[in-house]
Amino acid sequence: MTDADQKTPLLQQQQHKPPVSRPKYRRRRSSFDPSTYHSTGQSLPYVKPSQLETTDPGLGLLQILGLTICMAGVQFTCIYGTPYLLSLDISKELTALVWLAGPLSGLLVQPLIGALSDKCTSRFGKRRPFIIVAGILTCFSMLGVAYAKEIGQFASRIVHGDPDTAAHTNAIIVAVVSFYFMDFTLNGVQAICRALILDIPPLWQQELANAWSARMSNAAQVIGYFVGFIDLVKYAPWLGDSQMKGFCIVAIVVFIITLGITCLTVHEKPVEREDDQDLSWYHTLAYIWRAFTTLPKEVQTLCNTQFFAWMGWFPFLFYSTQWVSDIYFATHPSDDNRNWTEGTRAGSFALLCYSICSVIAGVVIPAAAARFEKARFFRLDTIYTTSLLISAAALLSAWFIRSVSAATIILTVMGIPWAIVLWIPFSLVGEYVSFEDERRQKLLLNETVNTPSSSSSSESPRQLEEDQQKQKEEFDAGMILGVHNIYIVLPQFVTSAIAGFIFAAADATTPNSDEVSGVASVLAFGGLMSLVAAGFSRFILRVK
Repeated sequence: MTDADQKTPLLQQQQHKPPVSRPKYRRRRSSFDPSTYHSTGQSLPYVKPSQLETTDPGLGLLQILGLTICMAGVQFTCIYGTPYLLSLDISKELTALVWLAGPLSGLLVQPLIGALSDKCTSRFGKRRPFIIVAGILTCFSMLGVAYAKEIGQFASRIVHGDPDTAAHTNAIIVAVVSFYFMDFTLNGVQAICRALILDIPPLWQQELANAWSARMSNAAQVIGYFVGFIDLVKYAPWLGDSQMKGFCIVAIVVFIITLGITCLTVHEKPVEREDDQDLSWYHTLAYIWRAFTTLPKEVQTLCNTQFFAWMGWFPFLFYSTQWVSDIYFATHPSDDNRNWTEGTRAGSFALLCYSICSVIAGVVIPAAAARFEKARFFRLDTIYTTSLLISAAALLSAWFIRSVSAATIILTVMGIPWAIVLWIPFSLVGEYVSFEDERRQKLLLNETVNTPSSSSSSESPRQLEEDQQKQKEEFDAGMILGVHNIYIVLPQFVTSAIAGFIFAAADATTPNSDEVSGVASVLAFGGLMSLVAAGFSRFILRVK
């Protein structure tokens, strides 16, 4: 071989067996076009390292709004299910079973659909097909819940020939089944939307994108409560002959519009299919189990904090309205039957104040954190710890509150940590996912630029197999979010059991008193758990 040939790497490689295909340079986390979001528009193997670090323009405001508006539709639909559940004429035991739909769907659906979407190779993108299918199924299930009575009467007419025979039982069955189905499909949409939010923005925009996601959710919550208070039968009779049907139609329209905007404005690039993706179904379950048991330290420390934080949040989310209503009834005794309408309105008003406060906090606090990002107090982990301490103080004060006004103030204050819990944990997860993605890109770039071309041919098959195994052990955004959600869902089961013991103990010790003490004790237990979470939050590891 001549000297010229020795200086030509291509001729050196021809001494060996030629490759059967081009090497695949794909992003594990995101399926989006690198030239749009994460590069300078050049093919990755030929990008200089200096070009990769500082020229990323990120997303514009309209792109972030289009990306995160889907969370508004998800939150608006969640509001729709809660008041309907309270209006069902079913037993308390069955109501408790219906409430299990939320944690069961979060425990089963989100990790599974996250893992499946991570490996999706559809030409429409790896997230969009799941959003569309799960969104359509959610709309059908919402119609089943709202029109359960009519469907029950139709089934009675078909089976018994009489629309009134067993119509009520059929309506309950349809409503419960539809509610479960809606919760499962809605959790699927939420999981994919959150994974989508982690997919697109670069590392330095994760905090901003998740802040806008929280703002969308909080704004939809306020609007949902406002729409629920409007007499839709009076002002919009064409929506249906009941408040529930009218709200159902509004929720479906909002849901379709918000998801449609996200699907149309976010352009996904199809992921190349790999040779090892034709695996059996149990490989997906093994992938989920491996992710659950071998989380990176940065994610594991956050999940530990989230477990105790949500043990504090679930008592508040389940019993705060009842707490305010019970205080109203205790402070407004009457010889007649209790004025349940006024008591419920007092609880609803407190919840509305809490939602408004969360919207304001979701705008002000992220803006202050971005402006004073170098100050220690405005670091994300410090803000999160402070929010947990505020939550603990507010919930522990439930033992001493005896007026509706004071209870309303406590619920309003809880809007501050609620805005933070919807923002910072997901920003920290996004930081890790983006950091790992950029680290893998730089590693691949360094290997391509700095490694001599002859080294790849000299690697042993064992070394190549080890490299491939390390790549398989990395977890994508959908899977990490699914496991993170397990740590949010599991506290709901634990909290429900502990709350039952607290109520039983309160009834045994003070059988003749009102129900305020029992509910206050459950809220105080949530405050103690928030204190524990605040301690764990000081051990959260960050990647930057």
